Amino acid sequence: MANDDPRGGGDRPGKQEAGEMVVAPEPEAIAVRIDMAMLHCPICFLPLKPPILQCDAGHMACSNCRGKIAGGRCHSREVVGVGVVYARSRAMEAFVSSTKIQCPYQVHGCRSHVTYYAVDDHQRACPHAPCSCPEPGCGFAGSPPALLVHLAAAHSCHVDNVEYGKALSLRVPASARRRRRRLLVGEEDKRVFLLATATVGAASAVTLVRVAASAETAARYRCKMWANAPAAAASGKADMVMVDMEVASSGAAPGGVAVEEATFLAVPPRMLHGEHKEIILGICIDKKTS
Repeated sequence: MANDDPRGGGDRPGKQEAGEMVVAPEPEAIAVRIDMAMLHCPICFLPLKPPILQCDAGHMACSNCRGKIAGGRCHSREVVGVGVVYARSRAMEAFVSSTKIQCPYQVHGCRSHVTYYAVDDHQRACPHAPCSCPEPGCGFAGSPPALLVHLAAAHSCHVDNVEYGKALSLRVPASARRRRRRLLVGEEDKRVFLLATATVGAASAVTLVRVAASAETAARYRCKMWANAPAAAASGKADMVMVDMEVASSGAAPGGVAVEEATFLAVPPRMLHGEHKEIILGICIDKKTS
């Protein structure tokens, strides 16, 4: 179709089509060096974050230190005993809110720039927080995706994909002479889980932990595991043991959690299958809804 617009350029830059999403451009940024003391409260020495208070003499204080400057007196030694007024400093709040640093876990793949005072909160939830390899004597540490690749390549751990809310059937060796670690990866979010077996008395204990940063303690997943015994010759029916549990997170030594202290599925010897003494394991992992 001919363009009848006398100004020409029917597809002029900046023209927004109906229903088109407008994406705000990234603000310009520069790299600068800042004295760290400028970003910390001079009373408690923690990072300053809104609301920030400032006295008439220009001294700062975080809101948590409000009680330490009660009576309208400045905390600074130079003006002790001088009545001053603390007021909220919007300019300083804007300054510290715009001061960002690279996530400390950039070496493990995080590309985020985080507001300085929020770094600790970010680290606790960062999906790239390093986890240690659970294999004895191995010093590898990396993000969960990197650890997954490492365990599969360096330690020949078997990897299975799992769909949340759906059952998966596995044959798990119970013998101590055979490798007893297995990796499960959520198809939806690529979360890594480590399935491990250990011996508790005469029984085999099956545990499941989510590979995540050690500081991330909130349980976000539940898991049902069950094992079936060989069917009885007379009745054709089989006994079953089952556990329904929250999935713990472990980053320091995933799978190394003491089974005596963790929730586990106990499978007695009579429920093992075949000459290799395997556990016929059913497992269903699901996200917690609350």
